[in-house]
Amino acid sequence: MLALVDFSFEFAGRYLYKDANWHIKPGEKIGLVGLNGTGKSTLLRLIAGDYELREGQLSKPGNLKIGFLNQDLLSIDYHDPLLEVVLQGRADLATLDKQINKLLEEIEVSHDVNAIQKLTELQDQFGNLGGYDWHAEAEKLLEGLGFKTEELRKPLNLFSGGWRMRAMLAKLLLMQPDLLLLDEPTNHLDLPTIEWIEDYLKTYKGTYVIVSHDRLFLDNTVNRIAEVAHQQLYHYKGNFSDYLEQKEERDEMMQRRFENQQDYIRQQMAFIRRFKAKASKATAVQSRVKMLQKLDKIEVHDDEKREMNIRFNIRVTPGKTICSLNGVTKSYGDQVIFKEATAQVLRGDKIAFVGANGKGKSTLLRIIYGSEPHGGQVEPGWNVETSFFAQHQLEALNLQRDLLNELGTVDADYTEAELRTVLGCFLFTGDEVFKKIKVLSGGEKSRVALAKTLLTRANFLLLDEPTNHLDMFSTSVLAEALNNYKGTCIIVSHDRTFVSNVANKIWWIEQGILREYPGTFDEWNEWMARRGPIVETESKTIVAEKTPVVNSAENDNKKVGKNTLNRLEQQIAELEEKISGFKAKQSEYETEMALPETASNYERLAALTEKLESIKLETSSLQKELDAAMEQWMEAQ
Repeated sequence: MLALVDFSFEFAGRYLYKDANWHIKPGEKIGLVGLNGTGKSTLLRLIAGDYELREGQLSKPGNLKIGFLNQDLLSIDYHDPLLEVVLQGRADLATLDKQINKLLEEIEVSHDVNAIQKLTELQDQFGNLGGYDWHAEAEKLLEGLGFKTEELRKPLNLFSGGWRMRAMLAKLLLMQPDLLLLDEPTNHLDLPTIEWIEDYLKTYKGTYVIVSHDRLFLDNTVNRIAEVAHQQLYHYKGNFSDYLEQKEERDEMMQRRFENQQDYIRQQMAFIRRFKAKASKATAVQSRVKMLQKLDKIEVHDDEKREMNIRFNIRVTPGKTICSLNGVTKSYGDQVIFKEATAQVLRGDKIAFVGANGKGKSTLLRIIYGSEPHGGQVEPGWNVETSFFAQHQLEALNLQRDLLNELGTVDADYTEAELRTVLGCFLFTGDEVFKKIKVLSGGEKSRVALAKTLLTRANFLLLDEPTNHLDMFSTSVLAEALNNYKGTCIIVSHDRTFVSNVANKIWWIEQGILREYPGTFDEWNEWMARRGPIVETESKTIVAEKTPVVNSAENDNKKVGKNTLNRLEQQIAELEEKISGFKAKQSEYETEMALPETASNYERLAALTEKLESIKLETSSLQKELDAAMEQWMEAQ
């Protein structure tokens, strides 16, 4: 289908590729991976024809249809309605449609026989190309990508950047190119849309190349990996997880070959040094010298990934409760975002706030931070210091400072080495740390703002899409840093791998209600799959069960009111008080038993032992009762 043979490409004074090769075959689903700055997007532009290849050869059929999704499409100012823009993905059908409509207008006036004959031919051609399903297919794609029916006639330039990118993706998918190039297609997308694209690509009949930092997305969509490293392309079969295993095996094998060759070279050099002065060995020495000169040297490259071990400390330890939400409400006009949100954030919580865009995740973060008006109450806990990362944080950056000085304003205690380490995690290395903020791109400014947020030593972090603009390595470093972080955080993110590695609680909004699951993202996913979706009816909301229901009474619509929650909370408080009393008594008995006078009084010691055993049994029974009550309370929540 397409071949890049012995090609080299220089950009900004350095070679991104040197004598590299790549053959793309029909039907391959390829993930293009590598560290930021290695030239992945540049390679897609070479294939698409945006850049000219001057060294090497690019071979492809003349009729090869290529579709390229890239971030530059966001800057195009489309004034046409959304549906009309997407329909242009099939330019052949759009042209035929115009010709057919023009002929219909002519026939209404002239009844020309030739025009009627031409109309018939064009309509047959239009139908054979799938023209009569054209609009329906476009609407289906737009619906899958999250657009509402009433938005299809809205001018595209009135949508935000993320929604415009979805429209461009729909246009390309409608085009059904022979080779589809996708540069970070999951940026700006929510979880339901990412999952929809995954399902669509699984049945896609063409060939595609995806550049993505979303590991799970690559695992679910590709069957080959092309890795960009050391100005070369390395090829692996399988998805991203398979690639990691094969890469490790390949690196180990190359290391062994390199070490064996070095041993061989040392042996030959020892022979040459020993016998080079002996005339009787001159022929043998010269033979070995020539052999070493002709030897194809094995090179082992150091891993391009940087070793990062960063920690984000806290200034003060807060109380047990970080934040309480009591009956929080939010509406924009008639649109209710959520109603009476009630939740409690506890010290040590790592909460992932997930769900579709437009559900109010970012809004709730702003409410908790105190920058968004709302109904109800948000009560911060004792000694809580909050830091908030969101896109508006970019506006607070001083454009005249360089990166080091900008980060240095957070806390004077940080050394330059520490600041450089943090900047390296966020993809700024070497002399890049002296760049002025004003020359950075939007994505680079976002990374600087995130670095500043994490350096504040706050004990409560609110992070809105922190992994946008980070590569896989930096995302994994951030995840590790947050796992070691002694504070509390709420994270809005659509990166499933990142969320799986960090979160110990899940929040989501359903039917305008804030819900919580006390577990990891994977456990929540499994629980959601068993529970089934919520279904709206005119009279009530029910859960669509996915498993057989043994007792039909369990299928009744149950409404848990505040009285039930209050009763359970009171029961839990009473049980905790009883257990605390028994433990205090247990400690008292144990202290008395340790006294020398008690140890010598066998009757008193026997009585205390009997009482102690009785208390332990009673405490164990109460603990089981408390666990059951806690489980009921979680169910009720």
